[in-house]
Amino acid sequence: MRFKKSVSFFLLFTLILMNTASYVNASVNMPSLIRIGLFYASNTLSSYSMISSSGFKVSVDDGTGNVKAIYNISYNNVQVIKDDNFYLQEGNFPDQATADGQQTKLSSDVSNSVVGYDGSYHIYIGPYSSQSDANTAMSSLKSKFSDIKLVSPNNHILITQNGKSVFLYTASNQIYLMNVSGDGPISINGKRYRGYFEFIRQQNSDMTAINVLPLEEYLYGVVPAEMPASWNIEALKAQAVAARTYAVYNLGKYSKYGFDLTNDINCQAYNGFDGENPNSTKAVNDTKGVIAVYDGKPIEAIFHSHSGGYTEDSENVYTNSVPYLRGVEDKYVFGYNESLDNWTVSVTADSVAQKLKDSGIDIGNITNIQVTSKSWTGRAIQVTIYGDKGNYVLNKNDIRNFFGLKSNMITISGNDSASNSNTAYIQSQQGVVSKSLSGLMVMSANGQKTVGNNDLYILGQSKTIKIAIQSGPSTIFTINGSGYGHGVGLSQYGARGMADHGYNYIDILKYYYKGIDVYDTINNKAL
Repeated sequence: MRFKKSVSFFLLFTLILMNTASYVNASVNMPSLIRIGLFYASNTLSSYSMISSSGFKVSVDDGTGNVKAIYNISYNNVQVIKDDNFYLQEGNFPDQATADGQQTKLSSDVSNSVVGYDGSYHIYIGPYSSQSDANTAMSSLKSKFSDIKLVSPNNHILITQNGKSVFLYTASNQIYLMNVSGDGPISINGKRYRGYFEFIRQQNSDMTAINVLPLEEYLYGVVPAEMPASWNIEALKAQAVAARTYAVYNLGKYSKYGFDLTNDINCQAYNGFDGENPNSTKAVNDTKGVIAVYDGKPIEAIFHSHSGGYTEDSENVYTNSVPYLRGVEDKYVFGYNESLDNWTVSVTADSVAQKLKDSGIDIGNITNIQVTSKSWTGRAIQVTIYGDKGNYVLNKNDIRNFFGLKSNMITISGNDSASNSNTAYIQSQQGVVSKSLSGLMVMSANGQKTVGNNDLYILGQSKTIKIAIQSGPSTIFTINGSGYGHGVGLSQYGARGMADHGYNYIDILKYYYKGIDVYDTINNKAL
């Protein structure tokens, strides 16, 4: 009996221990939708070409955070256009059907009319490029339309089809464009994406175009853009979790533009529906809802291509020391890509001096370039450029940017190809020999003459001739390096190597992100 009680207690203790081991007190806000800026800031356009297999549904924010459909368009291809024209507004209608019917009747008298919406449905006559033209037209139409009024430009958005106006939105600077059926991708400027689109008229700018879609579907287009889909599935799963975690951690990073993340190297590469692959989609689905957490919160799951042999401590690349972003040996990273395993970049002293001058920095002639500080991993964190008028120091990422390097895992060496301006080379019976010009004497008609440091004289039949010394070729500095990227966090080629050596995605994530938990947000447990 005592034995049975002991066994029961042991089993109960074991179950409690197992449950405690898998429990993580996590605080995670997993978004249902994510907004990705495709065209923003200086890349915005004044018009976008859209294609949908089922036509379009124009929708707006109803003021409570929900999206409300206001107009259906049967055309499969339309253009969304920034519109800054004047219009004449006529009528007030309760719905699209009534407004469309009235616009059809009106078209026999007024050819340039379109249905629009400002919170209610109206007929808009125009466009007119100036207020004067609009007022002239209004005077001639007042006899037919007693309630006609002038509408001035105010961040309007116009939808057209082959040059014909289809719908005008004047209520605010923001609309959504969706599939009528709700299924299938939508094409913008020839590239397809899941979800739907949001267009925002920004102040003093063209239209920002934003792809709005579920987080998991967004990852379908991210993972194969960041890691080849042909790689080991466990590496792809690790990339999927890192990408999901990165998205959650950085949610709202670009809120000033009206979206969460960009689709480029400023955040994560995202190639939409056309960039998807079944292998990477499986990796996303197999890790659905899984993220990396530290102290119960999503980590900043940054990653890079190739570490060059060691990943790096965060403070040696950026500013802050992050406990889970610690450097580790990356022994499985090599052997997949020779161009990243080892590479060489050559720069001349003259080109470096000129680049500094272009930035308003003049340290004279470059005499040497050296790595003057390295981290424990061997990565350069300081490079000093020496000149005959002073020195210039490059730190951390500035090193990579200045020299155009793949990474900071480098060594720098100079060569002896530069000619010494104080040395002359003379053809003699023994071959070419060098002679220092400093203090060198030559025989002239007036006796011996001392050669200046930058002078060379040749004794002729009647006189001594001075030969100008030409500068030799600029010193060349050779930068030998390894790796690609900043070197912090997950190493993608290293993850591939670990997966090929039998490690699973959880092993990989916990190796590159120290002290983390791999957390299933759907089932609320650590994996």
